[in-house]
Amino acid sequence: MLKPLLPHTSLLILQEAVHEELVASHLYKHLANHCQRIGLFGAAKFFANESKEELEHYQDIATYLNDRGSVAEIPALAGYPNKIVSLDLALETAYQAEEALGRKYEQWYATVVSSDPTTAQFLLKFLSIQAASIGYLADVQSRLALVGDDKAAVLIIDTELGNH
Repeated sequence: MLKPLLPHTSLLILQEAVHEELVASHLYKHLANHCQRIGLFGAAKFFANESKEELEHYQDIATYLNDRGSVAEIPALAGYPNKIVSLDLALETAYQAEEALGRKYEQWYATVVSSDPTTAQFLLKFLSIQAASIGYLADVQSRLALVGDDKAAVLIIDTELGNH
């Protein structure tokens, strides 16, 4: 039997991070599907790519857990009952999710920084990723607010999202 190398608190945090990254991937698939349904093909592509990136984050954490003598537990994931009917709603949903996950990574880092510096160093990568995601989504939301109800401008932003 492998000897676990992670302190119990770090193990719990990383298991929660596994869950949150899978939830984020699931959410982005939901957003991609709804954006495609309403003709926002750029946003659909963007959110599908984001879903893949969240799965990569999950895999990074799972690999780290394995390297430290543990294993990532795969949680059951709930569905999303809300329908996405606009680019604004899709972006706001994504922004709120990324901001919440960013706060969790900040808390997790603060919890382990003095007791498990190796895991703290590992979590820094995710803090940086969250900051970039939050910033990008906020920028796109700002641009969308500038164009208001101009459908042509919304489609331009949609196209740009697909090329991101």
